Amino acid sequence: MDLVLNFKSMLRFEKRYGQMANGSLCVTRTLQHELAQNWGIRATVLYDQPPEFFCPTSLQEKHKLFCRLNRYLCHPLGVRDCVTATTTGIGADDQNETLFTTQVGTDILLKPNRPALVVSSTSWAPDEDFGILLEAAVMYDRRAAALLDENDSADEGVLWKEISGGKQYLCPRLFFIITGKSPEKEKYEEKIKRLNLKRVAFHTMWLSAEEYPLLLRMIFVIYFLFLIVH
Repeated sequence: MDLVLNFKSMLRFEKRYGQMANGSLCVTRTLQHELAQNWGIRATVLYDQPPEFFCPTSLQEKHKLFCRLNRYLCHPLGVRDCVTATTTGIGADDQNETLFTTQVGTDILLKPNRPALVVSSTSWAPDEDFGILLEAAVMYDRRAAALLDENDSADEGVLWKEISGGKQYLCPRLFFIITGKSPEKEKYEEKIKRLNLKRVAFHTMWLSAEEYPLLLRMIFVIYFLFLIVH
């Protein structure tokens, strides 16, 4: 209850003093309309512009980065999930095969049964409700099993062995890479282990300043956790 009241007080504070500002900026026309209609604030749209190095990557670049990350993607210490259990044949320093790609001669190919890659950066702070993402992961895992008419008690080992053998399913695996450092991280890592997910995997890691933008350029989904402040 106190949290709701504090949030409402914060909104009233922002609305009152926001109208007194000499100028206001927002990042979309939708937000500009919202501020004008419901907040009485006239804002100018200033679109976000990513740096030039955030551009599409070639398949060769993707393969090189995933080779460098093999040790962390396929062999994290003490983790067994739908990623690690299906990559036992990939060495930590393998330069020909990754979770997503394989090199045959001079050709680099995407694996047909590769997982969908999702990346989220987080400080694991209380105002970033990571539980929302975990709930969505559980929902996807259960919905995928229902669509494939699988029993809840089905052995995930059999599923992972079939995936390792190259079998493709209607619902792909989801592979979440979560970056960020905080004492709260260990708490969430233990919570993730207890979820017993069959088609969803979470790996936490810290990337270098050079590797992080490369990874963002080659993923399927970027998931942002943040507190929105007008």
